[in-house]
Amino acid sequence: MPQKKVLVVDDDNLICWALEKDFTGLDLDTCIVGNAADALAELRRQRFDYVFLDIHLPDMSGFEILEEIDKISPGATVIIMSGDASEVNRQRAYNGGAVQFLEKPFDLSEVHGILKSTGEYAQKRKHARHICRIPLRISILEPAPEEAQYDLHNLSGQIVDVGTGGLRLRTEYPLRVGQGVRAHVAAGNDPVLKLVPPEATAEVVWVATAQDCVTAGLKFLSC
Repeated sequence: MPQKKVLVVDDDNLICWALEKDFTGLDLDTCIVGNAADALAELRRQRFDYVFLDIHLPDMSGFEILEEIDKISPGATVIIMSGDASEVNRQRAYNGGAVQFLEKPFDLSEVHGILKSTGEYAQKRKHARHICRIPLRISILEPAPEEAQYDLHNLSGQIVDVGTGGLRLRTEYPLRVGQGVRAHVAAGNDPVLKLVPPEATAEVVWVATAQDCVTAGLKFLSC
């Protein structure tokens, strides 16, 4: 299996040192840069599986880089890192396509959890994904006893990417790995909607939890 590639973009030398040391121990091919210009140059030069991106950089906002990543390398899994974990910054990160927001200082175990959950799912994906921002409603199938008291048939969420075998969504509901859900997407003109079966039944195959929302990978059970 090809070695996974990680790009770390941060002007904090200590964080860069710690992540490079840790990722090297995990047999990840790691590239460290301290500014936006070098980050964009590396993104254009090679493909990365993961990008750990600081918000506050000396030459450009990390959010601006996030927009460029969506164009240059849409297949990369982006994790935002910042000590400024305001609701505005978190929402901006998730809306820009980041799968997680790591509040500094963070523990390396949090990083390992993200790599494990998103990495295992990425290995199973057989089809190209299409980046999008499409609202959807989800219903929980066979809820656990402690969930049964709630109305779980009309939960809101947003599709952030989709392929023929599944999708990635963001929602406030605390989804769990192995949970069955039914996705309801309104009809529209976006061509990627053709990839989502009507009343799609799916299984939650990975979950990345943040303070205010959950990002999860769903595998269509009918595919």
